[in-house]
Amino acid sequence: MSDANVVRPGDEFAAALGEPALHEMPEVSAPPAAKERVIYRASGGRRVAFSVIFLLLLPFFVSLGPMLWVRITHGLWHDALGLSVIAIGFAIVMFLVLVELLHSVRSRVELGNTAVRFTLPSGRGPTPMLRFKTREIAYKDIGKIEVRREVYGGVLAPMMLKGARIVTRGGEKFRLGYVNEANVDPAFPYIEIGERIANRAGVEIVDRGNVRRSMPKKMLGIAASGRREKHSIDEIEMRELNKKHARLMGFLVAGLVVLIGLGIVGDMMQPV
Repeated sequence: MSDANVVRPGDEFAAALGEPALHEMPEVSAPPAAKERVIYRASGGRRVAFSVIFLLLLPFFVSLGPMLWVRITHGLWHDALGLSVIAIGFAIVMFLVLVELLHSVRSRVELGNTAVRFTLPSGRGPTPMLRFKTREIAYKDIGKIEVRREVYGGVLAPMMLKGARIVTRGGEKFRLGYVNEANVDPAFPYIEIGERIANRAGVEIVDRGNVRRSMPKKMLGIAASGRREKHSIDEIEMRELNKKHARLMGFLVAGLVVLIGLGIVGDMMQPV
């Protein structure tokens, strides 16, 4: 018996209502599943650790002011000078701890179904500053994701940071952040975040290559200037820089070993 002669349950009821038979109705596909929401933020342990460190150091840091004032008022200039050096070093340490604390507490990147929402440092430079901004960008407004490697320092101590930023269709640029390729922060792997945003937005990732940058200018928010900073470094130059750095480190380590050996031999040759 053919399928055309088979009367299925409900067909007579559908015919009475003037509707097509159930087996003649077109299949309706299920709506596409929503993309999983992904959140990048520091762990609770990391936030608690920096909070405890800051609170433990704060009383000692605050007490340096009165201690310095007492020495100055009593004319103890030599002691005041030494304490001033300690206070300056302590202030730098406290600032760095505060920066990391705020970064751990406030920084957050949320990849939603239709948009990316992030709260990240708004100051320039690879080190997070104290200003944060929250932005939300719809995937349909993203034009591309740009990545770039920036090289700081020279042969002695080169440091390479790779950064990612969002470029909207209107030309606006929003920096995500930088990672040290030798030690990527697992809480904020900005290159991975950029790749995921590009995947969800359906846009390309543009690699702008390698450039040399000045660390002081970067930290102060000064734009790149001069031929040296705007010159693109190709992979051959990068490999050559790494080779020179490895060679120099080898010479330094060998020299240190020789000096230690000479010192040991000299001690052994001295009469008891």
